[in-house]
Order: sequence, then C-alpha cells, then structure tokens
Amino acid sequence: MADVARAGRPTANGGTGPAAGRSAAPAAHPDDPQLAQIMRRRDLLGDEPPEFNIVANDAAYGAHGAHTDERHGPGVPLPRDPARRTIEGRIYGDDPWGNPENWSFRWTDPSTMNRTVNDYVRNHWTEIRDDLALNGRHDASFNAGHRVGQGYYNDGMYGAGPRNSHYAETSFVKIRIRLLEGSDPPEPFILTSFPLGIM
Repeated sequence: MADVARAGRPTANGGTGPAAGRSAAPAAHPDDPQLAQIMRRRDLLGDEPPEFNIVANDAAYGAHGAHTDERHGPGVPLPRDPARRTIEGRIYGDDPWGNPENWSFRWTDPSTMNRTVNDYVRNHWTEIRDDLALNGRHDASFNAGHRVGQGYYNDGMYGAGPRNSHYAETSFVKIRIRLLEGSDPPEPFILTSFPLGIM
C-alpha cells in the first residue's frame, strides 16, 4: 500500500501523477475504499510542504497535544529551580515534569527552532506526506548538522550512580507530526519537536 501511495495515482496516459493539461483531482478506487481514502488524503496534502511557526502551531493545536514551545522552547529556563519548570529540573523529576529523565534539552532560540523544523519538513516532505496519508502520523530523529539545543544529561544513568546533571549541547532532533483528527482537507501540525541528547 505504501508503494502505491508513493507511486502517485494512475492517469489517462498510463503514467503517474496528473496528466498534462489536466487538473490534479483525487483518483477514485471503487474496489478499495481504504486505498481510495489514503490516496485522497495524499493528494489533498499536496506537493508543496507546509511551513510552520512553532509558537503559532502550539497555540492553534495545543488542545490536541502540541507542546514544543511550552516544554522544549528557548524560553524554558535552563538551571534547576524547584519553584518552576526548568530543563535541568527534568533530570531530577521536579514539578511539573513528574518522572525524572536522563536527557533534557531545549531549543537554543526561536529562529533555530523554526528553521530546523521547516528545513526537515521541506527536505522530507514526500516521506512525511506518505506517512500522514497512510496513518496520520510521522515520527523521526535526525542530525541537523549544527547546534540546535542545550540542556543536561544524567551521568548517573543506567545505575552508574546517583542522579547528577551535566550541561551539554546537541545537534540531534526528534520530530512528531500529526494530522488533526477528522480534518478534511487534512491539517498537519507539529505535535512536538525537541533537541535530543542521543539518537
């Protein structure tokens, strides 16, 4: 099914994609309604990738779980302060984080955050589009090739000792893209994207 989606829809001239001089209307697959729906979603997502502003994305889709800026944005303080949410505090499970983590990073600045997300979406749109059309989600980790985040890691992880945070910087990124449930035409949004300590 993924191969069919990636190939594009059949056209009157036997090729794939829209026939020359004809509009790109979704193809009909009367014998396979599920495939027809996948192909329709893929067609409606379009050839041009969307561009995201993370703060606007989170404001629009926060009720659906979008949380990049709140938890991983450059405005989250770095040093530990039990009185508020901090990047270092996540290593220790301080409120409001809950469970402690071995890696905790934030984006360095808004420009890097938006540029890195949009560069990834633009460069991988074919794959993202296929995943969204097939199952409404796309998850990936990648190396941005430059510094994107700063934060802490726990050098006492995996039983090596007590929790002990150390400052670090990273070029690794995790991204999770979703389709808004029930949207027609389909609406992609960034569920979360954040710098990673390791891939």
